[in-house]
Amino acid sequence: MAPMLSRLPLAASLALILTAPFTSGQSSAPPSIAFEVASIRPAVADAPGGEGSTRSQIQPAPDSLILRNIDLDEMIQWAYSLQHNQLANPGALHNHRYDVRARVAVPASENTLRLMLRELLATRFNLKLHRTQKQTSVYELVVAKGGPRLPPDKAGKLPASYPRETFPRVVDGSFVFTNTSMPDFAQQLTELRGIDLPVLDRTGIPGVYDITLKSAAAAVRDPNGPSLLTLIHEQLGLKLVAAKDPIEVVVIDNVDEPSGN
Repeated sequence: MAPMLSRLPLAASLALILTAPFTSGQSSAPPSIAFEVASIRPAVADAPGGEGSTRSQIQPAPDSLILRNIDLDEMIQWAYSLQHNQLANPGALHNHRYDVRARVAVPASENTLRLMLRELLATRFNLKLHRTQKQTSVYELVVAKGGPRLPPDKAGKLPASYPRETFPRVVDGSFVFTNTSMPDFAQQLTELRGIDLPVLDRTGIPGVYDITLKSAAAAVRDPNGPSLLTLIHEQLGLKLVAAKDPIEVVVIDNVDEPSGN
């Protein structure tokens, strides 16, 4: 298969890679789909005098990928477009957080950057994994009757490179989701206390938004307060509907401390 891929145009090769399954021990990207240079260092937030924060940032750009204060699970999730519950055995290299700066030789799409991060994980962390399907209970995020009530779409106003956070911020008792698409919003909802099932985006809504879910952070601490499902419905015109869906589950077979820069 490798010689065949090497003769295909890059776009065709990427199309094959994005749809092809992978098995344990196989890199999911050919050697040509790699960063020109990449550094992996202990996160500044973990250093003496650092912020000590668990908040991470992912900043893709056409010429680079910057990951700040990120752990291995989050790297795998972004590289393979997974939610945290899709890692069957999370917690490898527990309590290790990294700052990653990587540069590409020619402008690359976000999908290509994800492939490059897969290759980086395979070569520098010796990551080996495989995936399977699992039927499970989920919430499907859908548009409620009456239509969505979202803030203005920012997609056309954003620079090529902008930070994305993996968790919402808490501001005055509210959850604030910054620069979030609907799939990102669904993934961040999955992380919240009060959402007891994986959330899958079924809205079909494109774009990027700054979403404030008012009083939601306070509500999750109040057993007599409104549920997050109620607040999402009332404030955003979206619903979480219980369903049974097959989801992809990834199993980590091997991972090591990252090799030197």
